[in-house]
Amino acid sequence: MGKKHRQHFLKYRSLYEEAIRRHVCAKCVDLGEDGFCRTKDPQGCGIFRNLLGLVEVALNLHELRLGPYIRAVRSHVCSQCVNSMPGEKCPIRESLDCGLDRYLGLVFEAIEAVDRSLQKEKSKSSPS
Repeated sequence: MGKKHRQHFLKYRSLYEEAIRRHVCAKCVDLGEDGFCRTKDPQGCGIFRNLLGLVEVALNLHELRLGPYIRAVRSHVCSQCVNSMPGEKCPIRESLDCGLDRYLGLVFEAIEAVDRSLQKEKSKSSPS
């Protein structure tokens, strides 16, 4: 990850996390009635575990289709995941238990909502 993207993520991490909770966790089948995540992934929620890389993908891509995002995530995020196996295999994803894979579209919608909000704030504070 580039230093600029890392600094951006660290500065706005809480905004990204809150957006994920609102847009993704609220719809996730792994969210228990008590509000705690019940993911079957032994490493914990793949979305929060890889949020830094997901934000970087979103900052680098500006596509209307999901395909380029899927390819970028598989290449840059999934390839680094402890659950991944040679040949782009992932037992968690293949058993449909990867929240990151299951909700990827919602994840990028949430990230992009934060980025739009930040751009709006930036344009308000910029001198005209």
